[in-house]
Amino acid sequence: MAIEIKKVFSQGKEIEYFKYGEGQRILAVFPGLSVKSIMLYKDVVADALKLFGEGFEVYVFDRRKNLPCSYSVEDMANDYIAAFEALGLTDVAIYGISQGGMIALTLTLMRPDLVSALVLGSTSAGISSESGKVIKEWNLLAGARDEKGLIDSFIKHVYSPSFAEKFGPMLAESLKGITDEEFSRLVILTGRMNEYDVSARLGEIACPALILYGGEDAVLGKAAAAGLSAVKGSEVHVFQGYGHAVYDEEPRFRKMAKEFLDRTLLLNP
Repeated sequence: MAIEIKKVFSQGKEIEYFKYGEGQRILAVFPGLSVKSIMLYKDVVADALKLFGEGFEVYVFDRRKNLPCSYSVEDMANDYIAAFEALGLTDVAIYGISQGGMIALTLTLMRPDLVSALVLGSTSAGISSESGKVIKEWNLLAGARDEKGLIDSFIKHVYSPSFAEKFGPMLAESLKGITDEEFSRLVILTGRMNEYDVSARLGEIACPALILYGGEDAVLGKAAAAGLSAVKGSEVHVFQGYGHAVYDEEPRFRKMAKEFLDRTLLLNP
């Protein structure tokens, strides 16, 4: 079945998404930062996450179109809340990766009534001066329109050395041709991330949560993800030897996420 890009409009904002799968449960996927829109890779993403289509109607969201010059993680969460309401989505399980996990945490704190469960991958509850170094680097490289520098930095920090050595040239080729609009978009998406910090409120999250991360995360650092264990009753698993993109490199990541959601939501119908 062909994947169709759809659009949801709310409060004068437009968000692209695609959906697939069958089931009574709703799963929203919030992807992490990317150089190019995830919508360009919709078929690849749907194939990679196809196991979630069994038992779930899966919605994969991009960030909103026409970003304002100043755009915080809280703003992103507000946009997805508006999208949920416009689409009539409630009792939503969220699969949030990296910045997408930060948005998921923020949304859950703002509207706990909308969220049934969380899977948080390679993310954190706050950006410190140490964990924000790579994000700042991407912001500066995007602002300077340094395509090669940005692509090299992205591959170096996101992927494990062995994965980058094997697939780096292919990844670099797929990212070439960054437009001025895409550079500007990345500048905006990274510009206010240093303000993000919900660490003091993690104890307020009451829904089931699974926290997964690589033990060698070179983007946020392993300590950032480890701090999420403060979420009450959360389950935590560390994939030793993997970096930030463990969600793409290790098949067990998605398998554990699906098993957690099936088990948790079956017990909490």
